[in-house]
Amino acid sequence: MIQIIAIKERNANQVDTDKIFYIPNEIKQKKKTIVLDSMTKKYNYAIENIILKNDDEFVCFRHDDCEIRTTLDVCEYKLKNMFADHTVGCAGVIGTIQLENSCTWWSPNREVNGSGYIIQGGVKPKLDAQGNQMKTAEGQLMYENIEYPMADHPGVHDYLATVDGCCMFFPKWLFEDGVRFDENLKEYHFYDCDICLQVLEKGLKVSTIDIVVKHQSSGIPSKNFNDLRLVFFNKWNNKVKGQWPISNLTKFYPYDDKQTNNQ
Repeated sequence: MIQIIAIKERNANQVDTDKIFYIPNEIKQKKKTIVLDSMTKKYNYAIENIILKNDDEFVCFRHDDCEIRTTLDVCEYKLKNMFADHTVGCAGVIGTIQLENSCTWWSPNREVNGSGYIIQGGVKPKLDAQGNQMKTAEGQLMYENIEYPMADHPGVHDYLATVDGCCMFFPKWLFEDGVRFDENLKEYHFYDCDICLQVLEKGLKVSTIDIVVKHQSSGIPSKNFNDLRLVFFNKWNNKVKGQWPISNLTKFYPYDDKQTNNQ
């Protein structure tokens, strides 16, 4: 299994191996520099230049702050079974049964429609016995790492609308069939929902996979989050003819330029 990890720029610990590849914002090739300023560009670059040129059957796209704690041989065993009959095209660790027109999988009604399990991580102030935040000898505030599980109907469910992009798994054959991330989606939002809806549009399923992953950060939306959301919304609102929420039962239609122009 290949792992593709999007980063801003490399640090000393981020060295490509034969199984893990870090994709920064800029890649220098001979006399030119390739600018990869969105998640979709990074991942499409990886598809064309790494995944399709490699013999591995599966690929994991994950955030740099995600850690797969299940051993990789167990992950591969589960993925092999999941993708064997070519009915599932994408698997993740958390997601939703239906995607609302808010275009955010976690809202609203997550407690009803959510699926999967993940360990969420972060930091909190380190306190002394009196409840005061502790400091180092140099006077710097001290923090400690915390972990807490996020479970929404954990297990394997293959009737989802989308999974979260913090950790996503795909079979190589999906990309051999021509599926790509939509580069009209700028920056680092909605690429996960979009690729999942592409999977559903092809008549395939989106599923959760029963493994343990830790996600260190919840992330912060861009200032222009709503503008980015509208690009995604308009695309799929067109394809479902305004019928939200979207689920694995949704009927998709060919893209209608006239409908878009009239919106």
